[in-house]
Amino acid sequence: MKQILTWALTCVALAAPALPVEARTSQQTKSNDSHSAPRPPYRWWATEKYKQELKLTAEQSAEIEQIVQGSMARLKGDKEDLDRAQSDFRAVMERASATERELLKAAERLEMARYSMSKERTTMIVRIHSILTPGQRHGLHAIAKRHEAERNRQK
Repeated sequence: MKQILTWALTCVALAAPALPVEARTSQQTKSNDSHSAPRPPYRWWATEKYKQELKLTAEQSAEIEQIVQGSMARLKGDKEDLDRAQSDFRAVMERASATERELLKAAERLEMARYSMSKERTTMIVRIHSILTPGQRHGLHAIAKRHEAERNRQK
């Protein structure tokens, strides 16, 4: 489990450094906006530099692309569900006549929508993890550490 969490953080860490500062700022602003679409991940598996460093095969790269594309399609639907659940929850909260039961039901729908998004992201990471060899996962972690150190120097 610790390896999966480390790997998940590695994927996230690789996404931001590859974008220009303006794009990262724009992306961060968008991610704080509950009505923005899910941000597509940085395509490290299709970047020649990383493919060579990790010794990714064309098949691995294609499989990862397929996994990510499928997950992004599902995440888009999950994001729409989350937006609806957030809107419904706000509406119930604003109603003076709302009962505790109604509030709890709306809160449960909201949390289930959040859970669905989180589960899909985690499932995508697990699927990608299963495609990579232990050496490739180690290499990806090293790349993420380099990017994190670079980000920290820029602060």
